[in-house]
Amino acid sequence: MIGIDIVDLEDSSFKERNARSLDLIKSKEDVLIEHKYLFWILWSAKEAVFKCRREPLNFAPTKIPIAIKEDENGITFSSNELSGKVILTDQYMIAICGNMDEFDFHTFEKNNNNWSEGIRFMIIEFFRDHGQDYHIGSDDLNLPTIEPLNEIISISHHGRFGAVAYPKKLL
Repeated sequence: MIGIDIVDLEDSSFKERNARSLDLIKSKEDVLIEHKYLFWILWSAKEAVFKCRREPLNFAPTKIPIAIKEDENGITFSSNELSGKVILTDQYMIAICGNMDEFDFHTFEKNNNNWSEGIRFMIIEFFRDHGQDYHIGSDDLNLPTIEPLNEIISISHHGRFGAVAYPKKLL
């Protein structure tokens, strides 16, 4: 399983959040760090864990415990049996959860106004550029898959950026 979330750090709706905002998403079990983007790190980690679990539930961040750690290797997180990492650039932040030995990810920059459909088209083009003729389908829970192989993927978009996490064996 794999889950990914991306946050555009330059999106006009993006803003730093205060402790009150943080209280709306954190759980009693969360282990946090001091960071300029703590709210967004925590939100993205919870979103990536939620997507990784692929459960037919509504996203409820307070019900997803997260332990965040920052060291010389960067920012990592865990939630029960799942773990992941946060990648920060000047333009975006990605939280990715799952076995990174088996999965990889790719980011995209928006090129049309219908991002929901646009990201799917860009994902198909990404695989075609690598010699693969796939399309995006969905599983029984209506969550994204790569067809005709029925392989699980995770998709995220925010502001100008999108991302897909996919099994490495697809390329």
